[in-house]
Amino acid sequence: MSEDHSMTLAVGRMEGQLREVVHTVNNLAQKFEDLMRSVDKSAHLPTLVAENKAELAALDARVKILEASENRRVGAFGLGGWIMKTLPYLASIGMGGLIVKLIGG
Repeated sequence: MSEDHSMTLAVGRMEGQLREVVHTVNNLAQKFEDLMRSVDKSAHLPTLVAENKAELAALDARVKILEASENRRVGAFGLGGWIMKTLPYLASIGMGGLIVKLIGG
């Protein structure tokens, strides 16, 4: 009878362990299902990344064009400012030459 009882206990332990294994497998299956849902939800991301790269390249080109335009504008103002600063000196040199010519030098 004692051998019969120990067999029953061993079968009971194996049944409990099997229940734990089934529970663990079910938990893992649920995690994999959640993971697959997340992957399915993010399937559109590569397309969005490609679109964003294209938009970024277009914006980069626009910025370069605007920077070049601004550099030309600043350069033109710089040249105009230089002319405005040197014009009085040029005028005074011209007037000095005119005076010398009038005096007869």
